[in-house]
Amino acid sequence: MLNSLKKISIDNPVDIIIDQIRSLISSGEVKPGEKLPPERKLAEHLGVSRGQVREALSKLQFYSILKTLTQSGNVVNGIGIVAFEG
Repeated sequence: MLNSLKKISIDNPVDIIIDQIRSLISSGEVKPGEKLPPERKLAEHLGVSRGQVREALSKLQFYSILKTLTQSGNVVNGIGIVAFEG
């Protein structure tokens, strides 16, 4: 009986945020150079904490998908998008 049961995979909210932003970029809904909403608005809209949004944005910055501009927020970088999609 136990062999018939599958392990339950619970997605981390950070991974879900990353997937959603990646999908927006891949579909062309958000283009390179376009600014993302502030962390606070993203957190409120997604129903998660600002810390989770910040962690997701940090990971996207690490992979050069986003860049942070002083006093402007997070912008889609363009560099690294092709590698991220693969």
